[in-house]
Amino acid sequence: MCIRDRYKRMPNFSRTVTVNTDIDSAFTFLSDFRNLSKWAEGDEGELITKEPLRQGSVFKVKTHFNNKPRQYDYEIIEWGPPLRVSLQASTSIFTIVDTIFLSANSRGTEVTYSVDIKYNFPFFVLGIFVGPIFNKLMDKQIKNLEAVLGPVQD
Repeated sequence: MCIRDRYKRMPNFSRTVTVNTDIDSAFTFLSDFRNLSKWAEGDEGELITKEPLRQGSVFKVKTHFNNKPRQYDYEIIEWGPPLRVSLQASTSIFTIVDTIFLSANSRGTEVTYSVDIKYNFPFFVLGIFVGPIFNKLMDKQIKNLEAVLGPVQD
C-alpha cells in the first residue's frame, strides 16, 4: 500500500444516543437536512432537488467550521428508511459522508450519527488538526439531537 492510499482515509467520527422518538419519525426528521438548523447550530439546509426525498436528492448546506463559513452540496447516496441514510459532499480537498443509523429498542430509537472524512492527497495532514475540533462538534450535535428528539427517561 502506498503512502497516498494509506492516508487518504481518516478516522470516522461517530456518536450514539437513544431518543424518545419512534424510528419512523426520527428517520423522517434526520434524513431531511432542512432540519439541520434545529440540531446543528448555525447550519442551514435547503433542498435543491424536487421532493420526495430519495437517493439522489441534494441539499445545499450552509455551515461553518473553525469559525469559517462554508457551503456544500450534500447528496443522498444511500436511502434505506427507516434504518439508514447517507449523504455525501465533495470538495477538492476532501469527501465527507454523513451516515445516520437507526434502530428501535424498548427505550425508544437508537441513533448513531457517523461522519467519515476522506482527504485527497496531500491534504491528509489536515486530519491531525481537524480531529479534536470535529470531536467537540460531534459531542455538541449529539446532545442537541437528544434534546430535539427527546431524551429517554431513566
